[in-house]
Amino acid sequence: MSAPPINDTVADAIAGNLRRGQLLLILIIATAVGVLAMNIILPSLPSIARDFDTSRHAAQLVLTAFLFALATGQLVYGVASDRFGRRPTMIVGLMIFAIGTLICTLAWSFEALIAGRFIQGAGASTAMVIGRAILRDLFDRNEAASLLAYVTMAMVVAPMLAPAIGGALQETVGWRASMLLLLTAAGLVIVLIILRLPETNPNLGMSASLPQHLKSYRILLASPLFMSYAAIGAFTSATFFTFVGGVPYITIELMGRGPGEFGLWIILVAAAYMAGNFITARLAQQIGTRAMMRYGTAICVVGAAVLVLFALYGPFVPLALFAPMMIVTFSNGLVMASAITSGVSVRPDLAGAAAGLSGFLQFTVGGLVTVLVSLVHDGTSVPLALMVLAAAILSLFAYFEATRYPDPVT
Repeated sequence: MSAPPINDTVADAIAGNLRRGQLLLILIIATAVGVLAMNIILPSLPSIARDFDTSRHAAQLVLTAFLFALATGQLVYGVASDRFGRRPTMIVGLMIFAIGTLICTLAWSFEALIAGRFIQGAGASTAMVIGRAILRDLFDRNEAASLLAYVTMAMVVAPMLAPAIGGALQETVGWRASMLLLLTAAGLVIVLIILRLPETNPNLGMSASLPQHLKSYRILLASPLFMSYAAIGAFTSATFFTFVGGVPYITIELMGRGPGEFGLWIILVAAAYMAGNFITARLAQQIGTRAMMRYGTAICVVGAAVLVLFALYGPFVPLALFAPMMIVTFSNGLVMASAITSGVSVRPDLAGAAAGLSGFLQFTVGGLVTVLVSLVHDGTSVPLALMVLAAAILSLFAYFEATRYPDPVT
């Protein structure tokens, strides 16, 4: 089914709150499936290590492979959506996600599982990058940040529920059932996109070639303001990826808590992120995205410092990890939507490429820290806490770097 003409589609998409609500709902559902895939397997990492007779460090690749693919895929989907349109690019990406999920479901070896997770992650990235571009196609920066916060706030239900769902399935029928659930969800989302998602790219059909679109990345990499905003997002999200990279082993193996209980603790962390996004949705248009980033990065450093103090001097119990991390993820909710939309707004004509490049940097850093936290683990939560603090400080420094440059009003 072909997309409607671009001019009619854009006018239709912004005609009223009901139309806008429908568009946001589609973006929420499509993005949530990818986020669900990232987190649903966390409670199963120790079990996967046992099932395939591999080490805990090797089992960590199940998360790392997904994150690196999530990063790489965004580079491709960003320029592809600028060239070929948001709608067809998202459909192709979700089909790739379904193929990877099927391989994970049938994984006959650990290597096959890692390959499936990589393909799955590559497909999952499509909705994340294109959703950002779609919102920037239709709205100015502050409104786009507000709407993206609503999307993220509603979408956070997926990462809130994912570890709990994964933990429950792990304790009853095993981790392959989680993959089967994702495969079913992917099929339903593909049908929804085909039937309901409009095309929003205002530059669709222009004569620029794909190599010319690829030059967009060189332009963005040469922009210190864009790179500062991208660094804010990357290091802010690195606080979360560091935590999820190390906390399953600490909670389940060292503290002796079950996968189901771990999933419930993760819900608290995700709920704090949801609260931060709710505040962003309400305040971004009033006080601006830079103010949201200023407050958020400062709060992130405070929460990370508390996490370090608890790791050094607090009791070795889940609450000592998850309570201060709630402060960190609350601050993430204040920062992420503003950092993303500010980066895209540096060059609105390169919205797809900007969304893709910022997402690539975000999840590349995320993948690297999940590897690093596994390597430095010493049987305590101290290395994890110190890495979270380091990422928070780097995010604050990136914010101060961004303030050195004039902020485009778009």
